[in-house]
Amino acid sequence: MSDLQNAEAFRAALESLQAGVCMVDQDQRITFWNEGAERITGYLRQDVLGRKCGGILSVKFCEERVGLGECSSLLDAALRDGQTREVRAYLHHKSGFAVPISARAVPIRDARGRLIGAAESFVERPWSSMQRAAQSDLAVGSGLDAVTQLPDYSISESYLEERLKFAAEHSMPFGLLCIQLDNLDDLRATHGREAVQAILNVVAHTLRNALDPAEFVGRWGEDQFLAIVAGWSDSEVSTAAERLRKLAQSSEIVWWGDHVSVSVSVGGSTLRPGEPAMSLLGRTGRALQQAAAQGGNRAAVIGASDFQSKER
Repeated sequence: MSDLQNAEAFRAALESLQAGVCMVDQDQRITFWNEGAERITGYLRQDVLGRKCGGILSVKFCEERVGLGECSSLLDAALRDGQTREVRAYLHHKSGFAVPISARAVPIRDARGRLIGAAESFVERPWSSMQRAAQSDLAVGSGLDAVTQLPDYSISESYLEERLKFAAEHSMPFGLLCIQLDNLDDLRATHGREAVQAILNVVAHTLRNALDPAEFVGRWGEDQFLAIVAGWSDSEVSTAAERLRKLAQSSEIVWWGDHVSVSVSVGGSTLRPGEPAMSLLGRTGRALQQAAAQGGNRAAVIGASDFQSKER
């Protein structure tokens, strides 16, 4: 038998892949977990081997219909009906933030065709690492916010002005979103300032991972983030606002044994041709007020045409 046909050689190759690879038995217990899976999820193999996969590789937000039914895990679905599935979704990192991935789950059968387990391979989508690289030239105190590791208020304000100039010169509208954490004072009162900083950092990671390289998110206030998203219409900006709201809500930290999460309110608007920053920010702020006034955990978008009609 060739050395390349040796089972140990195959195992060693799978162990060192950059892509995450996970295998489970019929009881959904993890039997294999490689270095790629450790890097992407934050879970070391000693954390997961022998445990059920559901809470570790659960899909937090799925971008298309894949027939998961009641299952939140691709492996669970593959074991249920023996079908192969592919999905673009977000996984929950051990640190609490959402990670964008592309994944494929396949059933494993023995020589007689009996279903004996399932395997999943997953890769981090490229724009997540590109977002981190784009901020590598910033440093804390020189454009990078110390708590969230995102561009700070000054950089965010400057970036918005540059995007407005570019949009005016090239007729390329965009959507502006203001994302505000709900009830942050209550969280501070119950868990303290450090817990607030930790959840801000986790939500910031999630928002950054949710946007592509042409989009932007930065710190805007104590409990606020500002995001610039691609969008030619109010409906596209509304879709982006709702997606960020759901993903932010899925972020959580474990604080002294407690699982702590927050909801967010999102206000947004589309750019009006030739519009100055103050006008766009004012309309976005009104949308945020609407979302918060409805009890939070809402997304509201005020279109430029809607705003103009109200002004009259």
